[in-house]
Amino acid sequence: METTFKYQGKIITTPNLEKKLKRMKISINDIEIIKTPIKKENSSNNGIEDYMLDKEQVTVCSTEDNIRRVCYVDKDKELPTIRELFKNHIWNGKTGVKEVTEEFLMTMYYEN
Repeated sequence: METTFKYQGKIITTPNLEKKLKRMKISINDIEIIKTPIKKENSSNNGIEDYMLDKEQVTVCSTEDNIRRVCYVDKDKELPTIRELFKNHIWNGKTGVKEVTEEFLMTMYYEN
């Protein structure tokens, strides 16, 4: 049976209270036992954060390399062009190479 306790503002659950206290080098007097453990919310989103729920995963490839680039775009909007998708990663000659050049953009495509 698991035991849940509070120590220095942290909630800790352990299957073996004595062993846990010994490892933490504290005594039973240093903690507050919680009779009704606080259950962690079991998200039905499979680990996807709320702000990602309206996103869709797309894969972008290039004929120049074997790299599959995974990007997230809005589900309800039209698929952006490759240029729009990588607009913040284009080399402009002043800031130096970020990720892609204009020529490389021309080799990129959406994978089905």
